[in-house]
Order: sequence, then C-alpha cells, then structure tokens
Amino acid sequence: MVVKFFKPPTHGGSVGAIKYLLSSKRVKNGTAKVLQGDPNITKDFILNNPHKQKVDVGCLSFEEENIDERIKYKLMREFEDMLLPGMAGKVNWLWVEHTDKGRLELNFCIPKIELEKNRALTPYLHMADLPRVETWQNLKNLIYNFTDPKDPAKARTVELNSKIKKLNLHYDNLDKILLQKVNDGEIESREQIIQLLRDSGITVTRTGKDYLAIK
Repeated sequence: MVVKFFKPPTHGGSVGAIKYLLSSKRVKNGTAKVLQGDPNITKDFILNNPHKQKVDVGCLSFEEENIDERIKYKLMREFEDMLLPGMAGKVNWLWVEHTDKGRLELNFCIPKIELEKNRALTPYLHMADLPRVETWQNLKNLIYNFTDPKDPAKARTVELNSKIKKLNLHYDNLDKILLQKVNDGEIESREQIIQLLRDSGITVTRTGKDYLAIK
C-alpha cells in the first residue's frame, strides 16, 4: 500500500475530482463505490468554499485486489486521525473505492475548509507532512503485511525509452543477461560490468553514482 496525493483537478472545475471518482462508467460497471460520506454534500462544500484552494484528493493504493472490509474502514479512520489529528467532525471526508484497475484503491476527497469556523484548511503540505505520511504508510504495510510498491526489491534495474519500442526488447534482454551473470558470480563489480559492455561493442555514455547509461 502506498499513499498518493493527486494534483488539483484541471477538468470539471473544483468538483472535477468527484466527477472522476464517481464517473458514470465506473458506477455502471460497479467498480466505484462510496464507502463513507455523501458526494452531494462534499460537492456543496467545495462549491461554497470561499477560499482559493478548494480540495485535496488522493488515495491509499494497494497492489492487492481487495482486503478485508473491516480493515478498509479501520485504515480510513486511522488515516484521518494521522493526517488531521483532533479534527474529527470538523472536516468533511468522502471515501470512494475503486477496483477498475484490477487492484484496490481507497480514494479520499477533502474540501479544504474547517467546518466549525469556516476557515481555510490545508490537510497536506508536501514538505512538512510527507515524512509523517510515509511513516504511517510503512507501519501499516508491516502490520497488515500489505505489499509495498516502493520496496527496493521491486525496482526495475533498467529504464527504457518509450520512444524506441523496437529496441526496448534488446535492452530488457541485456538487463536479464547481466543480472544472471551477477547472480552466477561472473560479475563482481561495477567496473566488470562496464568492461563487459565495452568488450561487447556497447557504448557506455554516462556513469552516474547509481546508474549506467548505454547506447
């Protein structure tokens, strides 16, 4: 599970996020479901928000196709308490489940207004809140044994260029060959990789701290 915050909606005005979360196609297919809140009430709060910044939108994104219903609601409550401690009842939350990508997403939509005093609210400041959000995310992945998309073990060892699709297969095969040679003990250092590439007629164009660029 990874926590994502999305950029402000650029289509459909300030309520574009609700239109996206509950698109007619998703609703018709049964792949979008409101778990908490009322979309119409959230929409009204956004439209009547007198402040410039109207809404924050994001999701808890899972690699799992689904999880236990009780855990979904527990995670939602715990996320609300972590992000806006002491603000229960003072903030409007809309939670919408998506399953159209073959995995679970728990999407949240938060009008950026504190309800009691009608004051501007900033639920998330990236530079200030990211460490706390990631700590919560990592803790929940450990507690519930969710898969972590940011696990270094899942990182790709080759970055391909989408503009040269015909060559990508060759790059991908080369990556597999090099990885196998490392696993077999035939390559034991970065220098040996560079030398092997050059001996094979492959140009090493850049050597960064943690990458090699080749042609």
